[in-house]
Amino acid sequence: LPTANDPDEGLNSIQSYRLYGSNSDDFDVDYSTIEIPYLIVRSSLDRQRRATYSLTLIASDNGQQPGPRSGSIQLDIRIMNDSIPTFLQTVYTIDVREDVSIGTNLLRVEAISDENKPIFYELPTDSPFIIDRLTGNIQLKQFLDYERDKSYRLIVKAYETSVPVYAIVFIRVIDVNDNPVLIQINVQGNTTLEQTQTDRVIISIPEDTPIGNTLAHVILKDFDSIANGNPYLQLTTTQHPLPLIYKLIYQNSFQNLKFYSLILHTILDRETKASYNDIQLLAHDSGTPTLHTRLSIFLNITDVNDCTPQIMTNSTVYDVDENNPIGLIIDTLTAYDCDVGMNAEIGYRLLNTTDLLIVNSQTGQLSLNQSIHFDTFNQQKNRTSIDLVYYIQVFDHGQPSLSSERKLILRVHDLNDHTPQFDPYQSYNWTFSKSNLQSNAVLGRVIAHDDDSGLQGIVHYSIRSFDSCLTLDITSLGYVYILSQSSCSYLSYIFEITASDYGTPNPRSTKQLLTINIDPNPFLAQSLPRLLPLLMQRTHVDANSLGNVSFIIDITANQSIQPSMFLNNTDLSTCWSVSSTGEVRLIARPYALSYILSLNIVDEYTGETFSSKLQIDICNSSIENSCQQLLTSTSRKESQLLLFWAICLALIITCVCVFIFSIITCLCCRKSRNEKDESITQRSFSQSTDDFHSEKTFKTSSESTMRDNDRDSACIINTKISTGIVPIRTNSWYQNRRESSDIPIYQTKTCLYDLKLAELIRHNQNPPCVFLNPKPAQSISTDHGFGGSDVSPSLTSCSSTKFDYPNVNPLEWSIEMGVDQSPPRQLNKSCFISAKECVV
Repeated sequence: LPTANDPDEGLNSIQSYRLYGSNSDDFDVDYSTIEIPYLIVRSSLDRQRRATYSLTLIASDNGQQPGPRSGSIQLDIRIMNDSIPTFLQTVYTIDVREDVSIGTNLLRVEAISDENKPIFYELPTDSPFIIDRLTGNIQLKQFLDYERDKSYRLIVKAYETSVPVYAIVFIRVIDVNDNPVLIQINVQGNTTLEQTQTDRVIISIPEDTPIGNTLAHVILKDFDSIANGNPYLQLTTTQHPLPLIYKLIYQNSFQNLKFYSLILHTILDRETKASYNDIQLLAHDSGTPTLHTRLSIFLNITDVNDCTPQIMTNSTVYDVDENNPIGLIIDTLTAYDCDVGMNAEIGYRLLNTTDLLIVNSQTGQLSLNQSIHFDTFNQQKNRTSIDLVYYIQVFDHGQPSLSSERKLILRVHDLNDHTPQFDPYQSYNWTFSKSNLQSNAVLGRVIAHDDDSGLQGIVHYSIRSFDSCLTLDITSLGYVYILSQSSCSYLSYIFEITASDYGTPNPRSTKQLLTINIDPNPFLAQSLPRLLPLLMQRTHVDANSLGNVSFIIDITANQSIQPSMFLNNTDLSTCWSVSSTGEVRLIARPYALSYILSLNIVDEYTGETFSSKLQIDICNSSIENSCQQLLTSTSRKESQLLLFWAICLALIITCVCVFIFSIITCLCCRKSRNEKDESITQRSFSQSTDDFHSEKTFKTSSESTMRDNDRDSACIINTKISTGIVPIRTNSWYQNRRESSDIPIYQTKTCLYDLKLAELIRHNQNPPCVFLNPKPAQSISTDHGFGGSDVSPSLTSCSSTKFDYPNVNPLEWSIEMGVDQSPPRQLNKSCFISAKECVV
């Protein structure tokens, strides 16, 4: 019967067939093989009873909304009286592998007849098969393909004359694993796909893709049967870690179809890794042998504007002197953006609103558009530089644009370009009465201004006198006072005041002439303030000088550059006024006879501080001799104090001198005692030698020189000679003496012994052995050296031998050495040599 088609799958596809119509019970539908339903006769047919059947074939599925399909079947019942061949089998079923060769005999159908007539076979429909007309052998005419047709239903016609019979041949194609798995990739979202080769694709994804996003779907399809199909996926790479994972999201076993998702599971950063070029998709089937398909994926990470450009300039502070030329280039900024393309194109802009500094938006070049005048920016006098703060923004051209800011400091330095200027509104022609010209009297103050800053803007003064009759001086703050004056009859004096700054290396200065006029009219006398030194601790003030400057403290005496004075006694501020320049005024009636002002001097340039206290005694000039008596009393007390300190100093000096004299006396006495002991020791030594030899005069051989005057040498009889090598020289004078002597003496030799060496030996009982220096021909009494060792009990005599020592040149010496076995004898002569001795 015809097969119904349903595009649905699974339970939604065709599930059953049934017949509908009059007398439909005479037939049935066999749909055990769903692919091919066929009609079965259930009851005997009788044409007289019913000659035709009109039936309807209905196909149904099992979906939630069944959609049955139907088709009409018309059956005609015939009566056949002729001999009709009969097939041995009405239905044949065979399995054929799809890779069978063309021409292969697949099946032989056979029909028989009662009459002995030939039976002919035919295949009425077109198919990949042919049948032998006489034998009924069915052969393969075309290649089979399981993926194209999985089965065939052949109708075989057999006849003798005119009435044919039919048999059905069911051919089921057996699948062979001859189809590899097909891989198809469908991208999702912002992912793009580019096919470069048959086995290579390029997948481009933005670097800001979040983890867990599905990048693409991989579809695996195998046209073989389920046994040879059932594909599965593998994901491999040689560059770990793998940024992707895959997940099965759908499969259809009937169609050998599987869907996989490629999911991102690693954070991407193009600046760290721009691509993954060795990702392999491997699709395998389940056949034997297993077939696989390989697809290479090049994962390209596209740039996202996620890098903020940064200025790479090392220094952000630029030193510029004032009065710069217009257009001065101070720097060219360099910025870096780790993005690429438009995202890395950089621009610059100045965020401040100013006409002074300009920046090139493309190159980042910084230049000055104006000449800077330091005075227009500076508000503090003690500053020599000022920082102008600017903010530079660097941005890229990405979408959206990213930017960063950098603070730049333009440090403008003050130049010493201004000269001190005296106050033009101040008079420099002063007139005083002659009675006012007293020492330390302050005549006035001159003021000069310098528009520079720092040391270059601080003014100090000097004054030059043109006449010795009146000598003036000036403080650093400009107070002009009398240094000395003599009785001259001049009515006018001219002085030159120089105002200078502290600029380096070339300070600037200005000169101004000051004229001092002397008015002989005594009625013009006025009270002038006095200049007190900073270290002054006591002074007096007239109570009637209320409101006037009583005195001026020279606060520049401690080498301050820019001093300023303050009064620490806040409780006295209602009575006393102290200006920053050192002017002290009595501003209210005093309520005490004495005040102690606590003053604080601050150098506003260096920040150094200095504290001082000043006692002020109050006198009243309206009372006769009040101020003079106070001054006299103060002078007397100062004289007494000075006398006290002078006496103390004299006493200290006297004690030191006595101590030093005592030390010198002790040292001299000790030295005299030592010299006396040495003289006694020397006389005792000489006396022992004289007693031993019974002579006052020492004689030497022809090769020696005796010092008879100072008696530095002595003749020593060595009765015990050590086993060491001892150079000996023969003394003829001693030999003669020995022959005439009755004292039993063993073989001995006479040597000259230096007094200094003898003293050394007496103080050192174990002297080291020292060999003689070469050629002692001039004088034996000189210090040639000595040798020492423990005394040997053997008495020795000398024999000739040769002296040799590795550190001294070989020399010939007359040496006798022999052992005398005679018993020891005692010497009657007294000897000053100790038991341990050195022989020269």
